[in-house]
Order: sequence, then C-alpha cells, then structure tokens
Amino acid sequence: MAVLDGIVTVIGSAAEVAVQPYTTFPWAMLLNGAMGGIGFYALRIILLTVCLKLILSPLDFFQRYKMRKNQLITMRLKPQMEKLEKAYGGNPRVLQQKQAELNKREGMSYLASCLPMIVTLVVFMWLWSALRTNAEYKQFSNYFLIYEKYDDAYVQSFGTYEEDGKEVSWYDENADRLSLSFGDKYTAAFDEAYVNAPAGEDAKETAYASAYANAEVVADDEFGEAYFELFARSYADSFDDYVVAHTGSDTLRSDAGEYAFLIASDKVAQSYCRIAAQTAAYDYFCSVGEYKDKGYSYDSFLWIRDIWSPDTPWSNSVAEDKSDFVSRVGSYATDASRSGLSPELLEKAVGSYDVVMARIISSGETGVNGYMVLPILAVALNIVSQIIMRKQQKKSGQDVQLGQNKGCMTAMVVIMPLLMAYFAFIYCAAFTLYMVLNSVMSLLINLVTSGISRKMIPVDTVITKDGGEFVERYGRPDPNKTDKAKK
Repeated sequence: MAVLDGIVTVIGSAAEVAVQPYTTFPWAMLLNGAMGGIGFYALRIILLTVCLKLILSPLDFFQRYKMRKNQLITMRLKPQMEKLEKAYGGNPRVLQQKQAELNKREGMSYLASCLPMIVTLVVFMWLWSALRTNAEYKQFSNYFLIYEKYDDAYVQSFGTYEEDGKEVSWYDENADRLSLSFGDKYTAAFDEAYVNAPAGEDAKETAYASAYANAEVVADDEFGEAYFELFARSYADSFDDYVVAHTGSDTLRSDAGEYAFLIASDKVAQSYCRIAAQTAAYDYFCSVGEYKDKGYSYDSFLWIRDIWSPDTPWSNSVAEDKSDFVSRVGSYATDASRSGLSPELLEKAVGSYDVVMARIISSGETGVNGYMVLPILAVALNIVSQIIMRKQQKKSGQDVQLGQNKGCMTAMVVIMPLLMAYFAFIYCAAFTLYMVLNSVMSLLINLVTSGISRKMIPVDTVITKDGGEFVERYGRPDPNKTDKAKK
C-alpha cells in the first residue's frame, strides 16, 4: 500500500500543478454546464468518456499503425538480430546498443508508438483530479440543499409569524405557555425538593427527580413528555449554577428560580425547533411529506446510490459525521470564496452538520452505496489490457528493445491493476465508471485499429534483403518457399 500511496501522491501532485486552476473549468463547464440538460448525471460521465475516446482514437490508430510497422521490421531483422546475439551475447550492454542502432537504421520507432499512451495518461490524471474536485463540490452542494430546508424550518418554528394582523413569536407564545401550564407547579415542587434534599453532590439530582415526580404536570399533545423532562433537567441545571454563582445574595432563591425558568424555557423552545427542523430535513431527504416527489435526488447509477461516493458496501452515500463530511468536501468546507457562501454562513452550515443530519443518519436511509461491481470490472479490464499490450509489445519488437527494463514492465502488469483498485475503492464511483468505460472502449478500438493497420500494412509489403517475400511467422522460414528452393 505504501507504494500505491506514493504513486497516487505523485500523480495527484502532478495533476494539481499541471491543471490548476483549470481542474474545475473545462470539465465543470462540460458536466455542469453544456450537459446540464441531462438530468441523469451518470449519463453525462458516459457521454464524456465516449467523446474523449473518439477524440483520442486517431492517436490510438497511430499507435497501432506504428506498432504494426515495428512488428514487421522486427520480423525482417530477426536473422540479423540473431547474428548480433552470437557476436555480442557475452556483453549485454554492447548487444543492446548494437540492436538499438540496427533498429534505428531500419526505421524502428518506439517514441511514436508510446506518445498516445503518454497523452492518455495526462488526460487520465487531469480527469481524475477534475472528477475528484467535482465530487467534493457535489457532496457539499447536496448537503447545503438539505441544510437550507433545515434552516428554513428552524426559522419558521422559532421565528415570528403573523396571526390576526399581529406579529406573534412561537418562542414568546410557548414560553408563556410553559409558565402557565406547569412553570409555577414545577418551581414550587423543585424549590421544596431542593431545600429538603440531602447535602452533597447528589442534592441537585435528588431534587430534580423528586420535583419532576411530584410536579403533577401532564404533557400535552404538542410537546410530549420528553419536553417536560428537558424543562425539568434544564431548570435543575440552571438553578444549581445560579445558586453556586450567587451565594450570599438576599434574594438568592427567587432570583435563582426566575433565572432557571428562563434558561429552561429557552432550551425547551430550541429543542422543539431543532426537532421540527430535523423532521423537515428528513422529509426533504426522503421525498416524503410536503416534499413528496420534489425532495432530495441522488446522482445514482443502477445499483449505485450516489456516484460521488465509492461503489463499496462499506461506504455511505452521505458523510457519517462532521469530520467525515469535511474530509469528503475538502476546501469547500473551509474556503468561503470557493463555496460561494459568506464566511459566517459557511461556518454555521458546516458546524451544524451533525445536528442537521442527525435524524437522516440515525434512520439508516443513507444505506449501502454500492457492491464493488465497478471496482472489480475496472481491475479485470485493466489486467486484460495489460496482457494484450505486453503481447503487442513482444510482437512489435519493443520487448527486445526494453532489455534490462523488462522486469520493470512485467512489474507494471501487477502494479497497474492494483493502482486501478486503489482509485476504485478510495475515490468516487463516477471516476470508476469512467475507468471501466475507458477500458472497454480501448479494447474495442484496439481490435478495430489493429485490424485496419494489418490491412494497411500487409506482410507481403515487407521485402527481405534477397528480394523474397517475408511471411508473418515471427522470423520462421516460409515452408512453401523452402519447398520451392529444394525443387
């Protein structure tokens, strides 16, 4: 894993240096702008991949054409290569130098056949960086849509509204209701229990339990018993804090009771508004209630819940907590200029993540994001591509030219699939989808361009030095030609 981490770091650094500040420009313009009319986001990725491969297909054809020429030149030069091996076989360095000189003199071109691979790698790194940035943007944007619904519901619950031509505050109205409904009873019960409670650390808890039990307050339909318990606990905490802070005051107990009541009322009101807002966020996320058929919509693809998260069963479609969210969205969580929000709003939205998403996450609606189908396909297709490429290199003569670097190239057959697996399991499914489609199209284009190059450069166009025709048998003599010679 250390090797893979190192490779990814190098690629990431190269991509950042090479394409900044354009990582969000051309690709974002295509995906979020020109293709904005396509609601199915995975289809945008598919179309982008197909277009890129078609645009780069002339390079693929050029590569196959050059490899075909190299292959036939290698076949024609095989007798001379065998002579060089006999002459310089004891000195590998000189042998490799002589072989390279012969290949160059006969028109062998390795750089030209590698150029398309280099261009493809640059596009790969660029698109990887861009889709990673776009995934951060989409996950931040999707959360902020949920946050807006939460914030609107909270403000509506806690704020003011007009009733019978008068501006009424939910908080003021219900703070009065708390006092009228059970405030006096609870205050009297708590005071008595607190005074009679035994001295020591348990006095507050004993008083709270006794007062709550003896307050004889019946929860109404709107608040429920949980809110009365919250009021009792808040009242107890604030009463105790005030007594400790103002010991010696002449009006200590009455002031403590009034202060405790205000604090408790405020906490109850805030809790009510928070739950109302969390309910609105949940309804929007699940497209139920007032948000039925117009709520949150995943960027999904077949079995994948959200393409901006990895296609793995251990990945949730949304971040599990604030720290996970900040990790997923990168600088969008800290850079107000990038997120398009004011610094204050950005800090508030990000800081509220755990509260805003509490009901959504606890409900289990985020679920499994995928089943590793795309990562498995990405690795399998890369292995097939590596095997085909090695065979083509061997046939075209590049295998001979590599000399002492053969071991490195063989290692790449193992490292590249592992690298693809690393990308697929760590980064978003959108990029894994691109890798799979890119590999499929590369294999298809490889078959087509190889066939075309064989027709454009047939074997009988390669003439040996004695003027005879050379048959494609990897340097073996043509049995027909041998038979004619015998006759």
